[in-house]
Amino acid sequence: MNSVGKLAFFFVFLIFSTLVSRPVFSEPSPAISAQALKDLNLSAFKRELHLPEAERRSLHYSTLYAHYRKNHFQNIVKEIDLLPVEQQSGAILILYGNSLLILGQESQAISAFHLAFQKADHPKIKSAAMANFALVYSMSKRWKEAVQWLEKALELNRETDDWHAQGLSLSQLGAFYFKLGSADKGAAAHIEALEIAETVPIPWLEARQLGQLASLYYRDQRLPLARDYYQKALKIYKKLDDPLSEAGLRSALSFVYKDLGDFETALKLQLKALVGYQKLQDSRNRSKTWLNLSLLYRDQGQYSDALHAAEEALYIQIPLKNLKKLAEIEGTIGTIHEKKGEFSKALTHLKKARVYFEKTGGSQEIHIVDLRIQMLEDQMP
Repeated sequence: MNSVGKLAFFFVFLIFSTLVSRPVFSEPSPAISAQALKDLNLSAFKRELHLPEAERRSLHYSTLYAHYRKNHFQNIVKEIDLLPVEQQSGAILILYGNSLLILGQESQAISAFHLAFQKADHPKIKSAAMANFALVYSMSKRWKEAVQWLEKALELNRETDDWHAQGLSLSQLGAFYFKLGSADKGAAAHIEALEIAETVPIPWLEARQLGQLASLYYRDQRLPLARDYYQKALKIYKKLDDPLSEAGLRSALSFVYKDLGDFETALKLQLKALVGYQKLQDSRNRSKTWLNLSLLYRDQGQYSDALHAAEEALYIQIPLKNLKKLAEIEGTIGTIHEKKGEFSKALTHLKKARVYFEKTGGSQEIHIVDLRIQMLEDQMP
């Protein structure tokens, strides 16, 4: 399932009363199941893959599509491998390529999409192959090629009045444009995708676009708009029973309330996000949320709570072995000790952060940490 993780950037919303007691911090929430998180990530990944509907009346396609809906990807690959070449239509090859991509077989998936493009006897099949080419390029961060293929796919989507495919293509283009630094084009694509999602309607896409636009408004510090869009998206995700996206939105919305000066609401939202991730046994996001809580408490001058939250984040992150995240947590712990006036402890953690950044090759981060270390050393007797 490596490919599923590679597309996580599509769904990940960025980076939180009264003081909450230690027991509330530490009590585990009942887990849904280990499989639940995998299923949610897989469903999100499948929504990104373009799939034409042109041949759902054919016996072969209907059987294969039933396997696809049930996530029986190995069965699909085996059955298509056994099909005579003349029966491997463009639409069937799209299913084949999607299944291979989900199984982590990228090079074979590319070959399948290429063959589907060649065999396509309908614009919808051709556009699906082109759009999925774009996704493969995006997984390697080749944004320029991804945009070129997806723009061509969008042209065909418009010609065939395929509104669902248009909405999805525009949403993906919005993300790719931002990766290329084209903020205006990215925002325009997201707005058009939202209009389509509201009109068709496509609830999951509407929720995603509301969240995307909310993050743009937050970036521009248009805080009331960001709050309203996040709240609208949150309502839709609740109806869709998507706890993973729900938790992500709560975490993002908490930053808006933080900047609006509402510490109590920000904290409640971040804690609700944490509960959601605990239920899903989502270690990566649990660690991130604990770090968010640490930053929130640090900024409020509540250093004991900030350290506790950061230590929780570190404890969860160590077995995950994400060196960049470990560096960020160690750096945060260092800044908390610095604010407490504990310069020796601060230096210890900042130096640990530097070691992790060295291993990741983060030259810019190393430079920032070095400046911080030098500043602290200058203040020490």
